[in-house]
Amino acid sequence: MPLTLTSLGCASALPTKENYFTAHVLNIRGRFFLLDCGEGTQLRLRQLDISLGSIEHVFITHLHGDHIYGLPGLISSMHLLDRTAPLYLYAPKGLEKMLSFYSEFSGRQELSFPVIYREITGAGLIQILEGETARVYAFPLNHSIPTSGFLFREKSVRKSKPRSVAYCTDTAPSPEITEWIGGVDLLFHEATFLEQDVRSAAQYLHSTARQAAQIALDAGAGKLLLGHFSSRYKETSAFLAEAREIFPNTELSTEGRTFSVPRRFISAT
Repeated sequence: MPLTLTSLGCASALPTKENYFTAHVLNIRGRFFLLDCGEGTQLRLRQLDISLGSIEHVFITHLHGDHIYGLPGLISSMHLLDRTAPLYLYAPKGLEKMLSFYSEFSGRQELSFPVIYREITGAGLIQILEGETARVYAFPLNHSIPTSGFLFREKSVRKSKPRSVAYCTDTAPSPEITEWIGGVDLLFHEATFLEQDVRSAAQYLHSTARQAAQIALDAGAGKLLLGHFSSRYKETSAFLAEAREIFPNTELSTEGRTFSVPRRFISAT
């Protein structure tokens, strides 16, 4: 029963030769969730042999271009492939403007499938989806525009403990996050900057690798994945070294890499 997170892209506002814009695929026991949809997402899905038709739900953290510009192309390709199953989109207020823009200028007033947009509203930790394999929650992040993080909690499986994944980008460090995601098995947290540029992180409401590691430590996370790296850095090994000083079980969400959350079996008594 797989629970995996695959990185499609881990760049921030500007892509590099090595990194596409932010997008990840979460597979919870055969159900696929797309987390953000930066430019090039559908190409990365193709390259990694992940079927576009397998994506049922798309979760958009916020409406900055590096997180949403891949969405019109993805929808267009799904239409060309004669998709009929609904596509559910979850995002802060405003995404409907992009959807209407796409319809108007593409000349496709009707798609082969329904696109169902569910606006994320409310404060604190709120449930936004009751799925077959997981419950999904949204919570506010600290960024320059309305931004949501997401928490996926696997539904109970016989003889094993439910697993969980949290996704936090873009955001400055926020103490409330540690309460909402406490004990999470796998935490993806942005690390746009290194600690040497902590002032830039504060100015643009992003996090350093060290700050992300502290969040993971305070939340009691099992594993930390870093991503959303600024293009100002020529290589990313320094992010890993910085974070591991605080939280040793840290990895980089490099392009095309898949991370698994193992099952934890309940001991018989």
